[in-house]
Amino acid sequence: MTSENLSLLQAFVQQNYNKNLAQLAFKKVLVEGYDNRFVLNQLYGKQKAKNKLPFLFNHSQVLYPVKVSVEQSSSEKTARWKADLVNGKALLDMTGGFGVDSYHFSKTIEQVTYLEKNPELFSIVKHNFEVLNAKNIIPANGDSLEFLENTTQKFDWIYLDPARRDAAGGRKIGLAGYFPNLLEIKDLLFEKTKNVLVKVSPMLDIQQAIQQLGTVQKVIVLAVQNEVKELLLILGASKAGGALKAPPAFSTQCVDLRKNDKEIIYKSTANRTFENLNYSLPQTYIYEPNTAILKAGLFNEIAIDFNLSKLHANTHLYTSEKLVENFPGRSFICKAVEPFNKKAIAPHLEKKKANITTRNFPYSVAQIKKKLGTKDGGNSYLFATTLNDDKLAILVCEKVI
Repeated sequence: MTSENLSLLQAFVQQNYNKNLAQLAFKKVLVEGYDNRFVLNQLYGKQKAKNKLPFLFNHSQVLYPVKVSVEQSSSEKTARWKADLVNGKALLDMTGGFGVDSYHFSKTIEQVTYLEKNPELFSIVKHNFEVLNAKNIIPANGDSLEFLENTTQKFDWIYLDPARRDAAGGRKIGLAGYFPNLLEIKDLLFEKTKNVLVKVSPMLDIQQAIQQLGTVQKVIVLAVQNEVKELLLILGASKAGGALKAPPAFSTQCVDLRKNDKEIIYKSTANRTFENLNYSLPQTYIYEPNTAILKAGLFNEIAIDFNLSKLHANTHLYTSEKLVENFPGRSFICKAVEPFNKKAIAPHLEKKKANITTRNFPYSVAQIKKKLGTKDGGNSYLFATTLNDDKLAILVCEKVI
C-alpha cells in the first residue's frame, strides 16, 4: 500500500467509522485501491476500539484485522492490568494475535517477542507496533511451537492465549482442545522459562485444570464491572531429577475492574478448613458476591472471611445482622421473606416493578416474572432462593446505598 492510498483510507475511516456498516457494504468501491472487506474491517475495528481499545482508537494510522481478531483480543483495561503481573528482561508472547497484550507487556518488560503465524494479521500488527513506537517488541511471523523448540533464549515469562475454537468455529472449553495444547507442551515451556501466564476460557473447570496441569501457582478471575472477562493461570515449576516439581500450593485472586479504575480484590489460599461455617435464615442484610468470586468457587471462603452465614449449602447468598462494610459484591437490606406467590409479593412492589435474581431456585427469571406478574426495573430486588430449611422463598430487598 502506498502512503497516498493509506492516507485516503485513514481519512475515510475517520469520517465514516460511526456510520451503518451494512449500508456502506452495498457500495461498489469504498476506498480506491482497497478491497471493500478490508475497508469494512477498518471501520468495524475503529468502532470497537472506541470503548475497548482507546489507545488504538486515538491513533489514526492504526490498522485493524478481521472482526474475529478484534473481538477475541484482550481489552485495554484487562491487558493493562495483566502487564503488572510480569517483570524482568524478556517475555515471549506465543499467541500474539492482535498484539494488545504484547503492547502492554512491553511497558513492564524490557523486551517482548511477539509471535503470530497468520501472515496478514502479523503484517497489520507489525505496522501498528511501528505506529505506536513500540521499539522493544520483536515481531516474528511463524509457528510458535517451532520457535519454542528451536530458540536458545531463556525468558522471564512466557504468555499464551491458546486458540479455543476448532476449524468449524466450535468452542473448545477443556485444556485438551486448546491449540497449542498446554498439557502436551508443559515440559517444553519450562525448559525456556520458570514463569508461564495463560489466558484460558472463563468456562474452564478450574479444579480440573489445576489437577491436569499440576503446576498452577495462582488462579486469577478477572472481571470488568462485575462481568467475568478472563480466567488466568500462573504456572510455575522447577526441574527435579529431570521431572517437573510442582509448587507446594496455589492461591486464588478475584479482581473486578471498575469504571473509575478502582478494583475490588479478594484473595484466598488453598487447603482451608471450614469448621466455623454457619447457616442461617435471612437476617437484616443479604450479600451477593461479585461474579469473579462465584466463578472461582470461593463460596465458603467468603462466608468465613467476612463472618457471614450462608442461607443454604447450595445457595450462594449470605446474611448478617450487622452491615459488613467493603463486601466484594452487592449488599442489600432484607425487607421481607415471602413464599413464592403473587399475592404475597405484590404489596411490596411499586408499579409491579422488580429486579429478579435466582440462586438455587427451580424456576427461571422469566417463569418467576410470569407467575408474579412483574416488570423489570424499580428499586425492589427479589432474590428467588432456597433457604436452609429447604423451603423456597422470595427475599424482598433494597440496595444498601
